[in-house]
Amino acid sequence: MRQPTALVAAGLAFTFALTGCGSSPADGPATGATASSTTTAQGSLPKGFFGVVAPELYPATDADLNQALDAQAKAGVGLLRQSFLWQYVEPEPGTFDYAKYDRLVGAAAQRGIAILPIIFGVSPGEGAKAKPGAKVTDTTTMPPLHDAHFAAYAVRLVQRYGPDGAFWKDHPKIPKLPITSWQVWNEPNLKAYWGGTPDATAYGKLLKTTAKAIRGADPKAQIVTAGLPNSKLGGSLSTYVRTMIKRAGPGSFDVLAVHPYAQSAADVLASAKQTEQVAEAAGAGDIGLWITEVGWATDAPSSPFTVGETQQAQLVGDLLRQSADQATALRLRGVVYYAWRDAPVYEGGTDFWGLHTGLVKRDNAVKPSLTTFADTIKAIRSGG
Repeated sequence: MRQPTALVAAGLAFTFALTGCGSSPADGPATGATASSTTTAQGSLPKGFFGVVAPELYPATDADLNQALDAQAKAGVGLLRQSFLWQYVEPEPGTFDYAKYDRLVGAAAQRGIAILPIIFGVSPGEGAKAKPGAKVTDTTTMPPLHDAHFAAYAVRLVQRYGPDGAFWKDHPKIPKLPITSWQVWNEPNLKAYWGGTPDATAYGKLLKTTAKAIRGADPKAQIVTAGLPNSKLGGSLSTYVRTMIKRAGPGSFDVLAVHPYAQSAADVLASAKQTEQVAEAAGAGDIGLWITEVGWATDAPSSPFTVGETQQAQLVGDLLRQSADQATALRLRGVVYYAWRDAPVYEGGTDFWGLHTGLVKRDNAVKPSLTTFADTIKAIRSGG
């Protein structure tokens, strides 16, 4: 499969896996239909608790970038989850280009929107070879050949955008909003994002190596696992999580990230909690939980997650309210909605529901879900 011409490989990587996301909770300890109803003081939620994914912003024109970020800030978006692709930053060995990420980080900071970077992809010559029998296409993301080289790339990002980052020193007029949380890879339990053959042991090793390097550059950094979907394309999520933790070791990450796509908000939260329980039982220790991707589609091919615009709006409002209510009980770091805008069919691909989960349409026409998103966040923030 190929990406849209505006993006190179993996620019929209996380969308492709959506076709395989299941609607049932992760296999693991039973939690029932809903999580605890214990509430948190809604005013104490961090500003970045509610976020969106908007991969189209990286290649956007300045005008489109600013228009989108203005609309997101107005809607109450406090966090933007964005792939920081190694091949974009180091397109040739030893040649580094931060210009478009500088633009994105700076523009977001000017609007008070924090960034959750997905440290992802491989620079040319840095990808591992496919294992025998693995089915690899031109859009399959290969794991790093050398974990230490990938970790060194992560350190470069910390040194540029972290609390002591060069970007903030070079741009003193931009309000300083350093990146303090770092997500290591995306959906490695799916074939498309791990060389056609998911390997929890290998990912656990990468997570451990990268976490150590990041903390060496910023001891206070928060390490977030790759977002893990409970997908029929990825085998047993519980087994993957247990193996990942066994290899990475306790303390290698601070927050478990999940992509618990489900048909209701209650099932989203129940699935997320189940996966966290699996991690804790496997010895992960005192960790937080972050839903870094979830959404529902409109005007899309039939799927368990294709709904009408009215129902999408209802589901979005339910998710935001229930997440806020249960944030303390779930130790929930935040919820990131996928996606801000609908996406076109990628070149050589076919239409599917994951391209239609936006709060706005491809022409930026507002769906009812965006109004609900904004109104719900405003009500939560005001204690309503």
